[in-house]
Amino acid sequence: MHDVRVCYLDEREQLVSAAPADLVGVAVEERRPPSEPVAFHGRPGKLSDCWCATTKGHVVCGSLRRRRVALELDFDPEIAWIGGEPVELHWEGAQGRRRWRPDFVVRTVTGARQVVLVEPEKRGPRWREDLEVTRHVAVAAGWQVSVRQVPEGVRLANLEWAADYRQAVPVAAAEREAVVGAFRRERPIGEGARASGVPYVAALDLVYRLVWQHRLEIDWDRPLMPRAMAWRAGGAA
Repeated sequence: MHDVRVCYLDEREQLVSAAPADLVGVAVEERRPPSEPVAFHGRPGKLSDCWCATTKGHVVCGSLRRRRVALELDFDPEIAWIGGEPVELHWEGAQGRRRWRPDFVVRTVTGARQVVLVEPEKRGPRWREDLEVTRHVAVAAGWQVSVRQVPEGVRLANLEWAADYRQAVPVAAAEREAVVGAFRRERPIGEGARASGVPYVAALDLVYRLVWQHRLEIDWDRPLMPRAMAWRAGGAA
């Protein structure tokens, strides 16, 4: 690879083409994509945004696979900000000029920046080149690189279920603590909701909200239904 450049929008939303080392300390994760987003790896498809509780706004996702990874990023308590396709990499590759957009750039709660790539369904020469260039940029910019698998199966279903409760709503502190207290020991979600003393439907909704907030833990290999087991985060008494 040769002549690697990184395109992004600056604070005035002007397009910038910079050397990788010039991105040290630049909050690219807070920027919009440098141009209109494209479908995942150039494939045709409907583009969509994903509303994320982490950013309190929409994150660009070029495919359903990206959207599912964005959901998992949103659930990750170590991530403080998520940016969808905020940079575009340009370089001279083995087959001529190339350009490619990493899926996400995120900022962790420690302030570290991380390029998040969605693992492709099939790894080939182009993917290996994309990954090599991304790692080259990351080293120069002081970023980390993370390749994420797309959640699927029961884990995906549970994430989507819990994500329905990710938007902040007013909840009485007494009700919240009563529901958390009902899960001092591991027990079925429905049983704990009834034992909390909070009206059952409201308690059940609150359980799912607390799962999203990491205050209640579950077995992610089992469907998130009222019969599923849950317990207070940090261990059941």
